[in-house]
This record gives sequence, C-alpha cells and structure tokens, in this order.
Amino acid sequence: MTRANPHCVGANRLGPAILVIVLSILSASCANLAKVRDVTIPKLLEPRAVADLPQLLKQIEPFGELQALRSSRLFLQFIDAESSDKYRTADAALVLQRPDKIRLIIQIPTIGTRLAEMVSESNHFKVAVYVADSRRFLTGTNNADYSRWREKLGAQRQSALVNARPFHFTDALMMRPLETANARFAYGLEEAFVEEPDARPGAKKGARLLRSFYVVSELELAETAGAAARVRRRFWFDRTDKLRFARQQIFDDRGDLTTEVMYSDYMKLSDSSPHLWPSVLLVSRPHDNYSARLTFNIGRFEINPTGLSPTAFVLENTEGLPVTDLDAPNNP
Repeated sequence: MTRANPHCVGANRLGPAILVIVLSILSASCANLAKVRDVTIPKLLEPRAVADLPQLLKQIEPFGELQALRSSRLFLQFIDAESSDKYRTADAALVLQRPDKIRLIIQIPTIGTRLAEMVSESNHFKVAVYVADSRRFLTGTNNADYSRWREKLGAQRQSALVNARPFHFTDALMMRPLETANARFAYGLEEAFVEEPDARPGAKKGARLLRSFYVVSELELAETAGAAARVRRRFWFDRTDKLRFARQQIFDDRGDLTTEVMYSDYMKLSDSSPHLWPSVLLVSRPHDNYSARLTFNIGRFEINPTGLSPTAFVLENTEGLPVTDLDAPNNP
C-alpha cells in the first residue's frame, strides 16, 4: 500500500487556507473599490420631459409670429471677446418691426448720454458710435463680410460697439417663421447633453451634471441631386426645465455658426401677450468677437404696439461723425 507523503498532505491542508485568505483580501479590496466615488464624473440630471417635434415647434411659434416689439427701456451689456473687456451695463431702447426693421439706442444710465444708435432695414444698416475714441458713422450691407476691414482697423481700434450690427439682434427676438410648409425644408429631432457644474443645494464640491436637451435642426435641402443639405438653424429645448426653449443657433451657407442666442428667465413681460417671454438674452457673434446681454423689464416690453412712427427706423448723421461706407471699394 502506497503511503502519502507527509509534505504533500501539509501542502494540501494549506491550500484551502491560503485560498480563503486570498479571497478575503480580494473581497475587501472589491468592497473598498465599490465605495470609491468620483463626483467629477457627470451624472444625468433627471427627470427628463418627453415631447415630440410638433410640440417643440409650437413653443417657438410666438417668436415667428411676432410682428413688432418695442422696449422703452432695457439693460444692455456688451462683452468684447477681442480684449476680454466687459462694458458697464447701459440703458437701451429697442424697436422691431417685420419684415426686418430694427432700431437700437444705447445710452449711459441716469444721465442719458448716447453711446451709439443703430438701424437696419432691407439688408442695409447704419451705426452711429458717439464714444470719443471710436466716433464714426458706419453704413453697410447686412450679409456682407467685413472681416478684412476689421483686420485693417486693428485689434486696438476694434470694440463691441464698432463690431455690433443691429440685425444681429433681429433674429434673436423676431425670428424668421418656421418653414414647415415648404418642401425644401426638413426638421430633425435629436437629444444632446451639456456638461455643467452641479449647483443644486447640498451638491459636493466639484460635482458635475449632464443636462439633457432636445435639439431641432432646420435643414434646407439641396436643389440638385447629390448636393449637401444646409443646416440653417438649431433650436434647443431644456428637458429638465419644462422643455423651455433655451438656445437658437444660426448658420451661414458655409455652415459657420454666425449667431448663438441663449434665452432664460421667462416671465410675463407684457399684458398684451398671453405668452411668457425670456427676460434675458445673451446674443453671441463668435466671428465678430463680441457678445451682448439684453435684460428686459416688466411693463417696458410691448408686443405688437400700435402707432409706430414712420421715422422710427431712420438714422441720420446729425452729429457730423466721420463716415465710413463699408461697401466702398477701398474699405473691405
């Protein structure tokens, strides 16, 4: 009869014991790993509202149906991206009328000294800048590219007041109507996420969130087979804030983002309108190196006002400012 090797018997007895120890260590390690939390990993913000395309498009119909708007006093703050300069908040008055008329007057609060005036109509604009170091009277065409003129002007002579154009604010408030009945246009719906800090009460330092948006894209289909469609506009709706219309993006023929508008702080601004309107708009023109924040006041926001003067959108160079015709051959 074969006798067992005592050394092997000892080894066999030790084997299960070692295995138990190893498993205990691994279990403790896994438990510790399971308890580690990284608050910087963004968590999806819930709950998320659900809607279909017609419901979302209905939210922005008031912007497309707006025929006229008058705000006798709003707060306007320009942010100059070129110099990272934030101007003091100024008083402003704004008048809009379809199809494309706008007048904007910017002045120093309390004393009312004018800083600038702007008008636009029929694809042409005029801008009068009264600030001492930038005094000028600009005329030009809305859809023209004046980037070469800005390069000639130089970074030090540029400013948000000089780069701003009145029509930049037209589509922000008095949008082009939706093209749902036009066969050359199509609308698509998708979800997008935006990462942001967790600002909720009790949130841990450094915690991050993912906010969900519905994004509606307006596409202009190509007239010839095989050609690419163009994205004209995108509309963003916050799924975690009652599907509130939160952002508009406008693109040119090259697909460049020309204007981005953020809408917030909705409230009943006008007794003549049943709709809530955003009281704060942040209009960004990335290729023009500036942004502008508009804050409207209750009682100073008239929807479709009557009795607009025929001269409301006329701007003359009554101050004798140096005139710059941006369409002149030697300027661009």
